[in-house]
Amino acid sequence: MTNRRLAIAGLALVATLGLTGCGPEKDTAATNGGNGSGVAATQAAAKQDAAADLAAAAQKLSEQSMKIDMDMAGAMSMTGVADPKAGTAKMSMEMGALGKGTGIEMRKIGDDLYMKFGGSMGKMLGGGSSAKPWMHIDATKLAEGSNFKLPKDDPAGSKAMIAAMTQVERVGDTGFKGTLDLTKSPRYSKNKGLEALGDKATKIPFTAKKDAEGRLVELTLDMSSLGAGGGKVTTKYFDFGTPVSVEAPSASEVQEAPSQLSGILNA
Repeated sequence: MTNRRLAIAGLALVATLGLTGCGPEKDTAATNGGNGSGVAATQAAAKQDAAADLAAAAQKLSEQSMKIDMDMAGAMSMTGVADPKAGTAKMSMEMGALGKGTGIEMRKIGDDLYMKFGGSMGKMLGGGSSAKPWMHIDATKLAEGSNFKLPKDDPAGSKAMIAAMTQVERVGDTGFKGTLDLTKSPRYSKNKGLEALGDKATKIPFTAKKDAEGRLVELTLDMSSLGAGGGKVTTKYFDFGTPVSVEAPSASEVQEAPSQLSGILNA
């Protein structure tokens, strides 16, 4: 996989999703009245308990503001803060794989999304050296499959990842491991980029950790199987309760997003 393809895959996998309202699939062996041996039923129940525990840990991310750090196999990184209850978020994404200085700054206040593109992407979109470098997008008009929808309750997409779990088991008291099938996520299944990955998108290993308060604090996807240049994508949540202040850019620095941007935002 080239650096450009890795960057696109990283956006598709990690950028942002809405809360799907779905947890992991229930294990029918644990819920269909005891079909199979007692040992198998016990194992299935334990598996479901682990999945439910991890889903609950992800759900707790809706309750407090937090800081977020993400590393995408060294090709991209993202840092920021989010306040789920206020519906605000501020993120900075560095995309060195697409060229020096290439990155995106994002601010979201309710349904108003502001984006500033740097480097080669900024030049392509006409905002890099413009007197109005910020572009305004009505988030309600973004496609459900957009990587940039920035829903207030899942700014880094971990809840949608949890919804795509197909296997999960405990590792110690606070750890988990398993596999994800992104085609099962209501959000990712609509992403056109998944088609190019084929079956590889259905068996992505992951590990996760929760803290003493039961909150998800780390999620790592092993994307090595996606091709040359793939690697681990790690998202960390920390400093819960941190103050979050997000201001809209000055009106004199904002332009409405050009039509050619829609293809990128809704990819």
